[in-house]
Amino acid sequence: MSGVFGCYDIKGSKQDVTRDTYYGIFSLQHRGQESCGIAVNDDGSFLVHKASGLVTDVFDEVTLSALAGTCAIGHTRGGSPRENGTDAIQPISIKSRVGNIALTSDSVIMNANKIRDGLKDQGAIFQTNTDSEIILSLFSRNRIRTEDCEHAILETMKEIHGVYAMVFMTEDKLIGVRDPYGIRPLILGKLGDKYYISSESCALDAIGCEIVRDFLPGEIITISKDGMSSILYDEAVEKKDAKVCVFEYVYVARPDSVIDKMSIFDSRYRVGMALAKESPADVDLVIGAPDSGNAAAEGFAAGMGIRYGAGLLKNRYVGRTFIKSTQQQRELAVRMKFAALKTAIKDKKIAIVDDSLVRGTTTKHIISFLRENGASEVHVRLASPPVKFGCCYGVNASSETELPASTKSIEEIREMIGADSLAYISLESLRASLNTIDCDVCSACFDGNFIAGKPEDDEESIHKVKYN
Repeated sequence: MSGVFGCYDIKGSKQDVTRDTYYGIFSLQHRGQESCGIAVNDDGSFLVHKASGLVTDVFDEVTLSALAGTCAIGHTRGGSPRENGTDAIQPISIKSRVGNIALTSDSVIMNANKIRDGLKDQGAIFQTNTDSEIILSLFSRNRIRTEDCEHAILETMKEIHGVYAMVFMTEDKLIGVRDPYGIRPLILGKLGDKYYISSESCALDAIGCEIVRDFLPGEIITISKDGMSSILYDEAVEKKDAKVCVFEYVYVARPDSVIDKMSIFDSRYRVGMALAKESPADVDLVIGAPDSGNAAAEGFAAGMGIRYGAGLLKNRYVGRTFIKSTQQQRELAVRMKFAALKTAIKDKKIAIVDDSLVRGTTTKHIISFLRENGASEVHVRLASPPVKFGCCYGVNASSETELPASTKSIEEIREMIGADSLAYISLESLRASLNTIDCDVCSACFDGNFIAGKPEDDEESIHKVKYN
């Protein structure tokens, strides 16, 4: 997954538009740490600056000052073996017959290869292997045949099958698009004469703007000098039937975000409470695997009536290990990421609550740290069900061979990570924790129900695993 952001000043002022976009993608840094970029519209001329690295490394005062414009879009990208190299860094900008167009997207297009081959047969030239370039190529072709950008996007949506949150920038518009299933989050904000589009509400909070609402499934919202307008894709599901990715609540989103009316922190805390009821542990201390396990750990401790405290220190300069591109990168990051608080855990029976166990790399190392530093027992409680299915919608675990839960029993996983006991929350309790959400969730990584389809070249690799 990655983070998208956009800002448009409908009065044409260039004041703070680029800086707001910078703060926006900085606040979305947790969604991707491999690369980032910003594109701005300066009276019809597009300026783009993007590079590998964190937002604070890629942009400085000189760069931001040079990127003045009335509209800007930004992107922060997570690691993906499928899309790599500097050419994959977003935003992507092209010059077409209908003018300059730029795009930043958090997308996985299932029929991408088929579309790319078809466009190549028509003479199209591609510089990258990204879905975003395919979307831009389709959009620019459809724009010639339609009356406006919005209908060009509608035609493009008919051709692409997948999940996405997209932000287009044309010479006179900023356009946000949410996929017809609502799997990717996208939210609209406003401050004075400026409108904002963001993957998460935390980025809008950082700027201090009003949160207007979440995008509806299949909704296209346009911001121009005339204000805001909206149209819906006619094949989109109703909001109540939308299937936002459950991993947003489990891991991806920042705890202070609200997605589709549900607080991320509250949902994780409630999962912890339910986990204490389903799978209690005889321990002296409850700790969280920082940072995404902390809220669930607090709920677990409250549900157990046991002290919640700190047992691990996190190196804030090491990014998220789960979204690294390769296993070697993930293992190195884990070794540098955590340190144990010896005096807090010595001779203690510890329950460590984590958001999930995907590959098991991080959890295994954490347990080893705790034991080496004096913990007498280490019990693991997980605030999500077993991840059994390779997620083809963007969570970076596309192959089921990487997922222990696809082939191992819970007892075998416990032995693999070296815990004294191991328990997962049930999918039913996880869903029940989302008590204020105004839609449903996609839980394909847990139950194998890929509602938006599967990649055409990966269908045979995705299967359901059943235990007797």
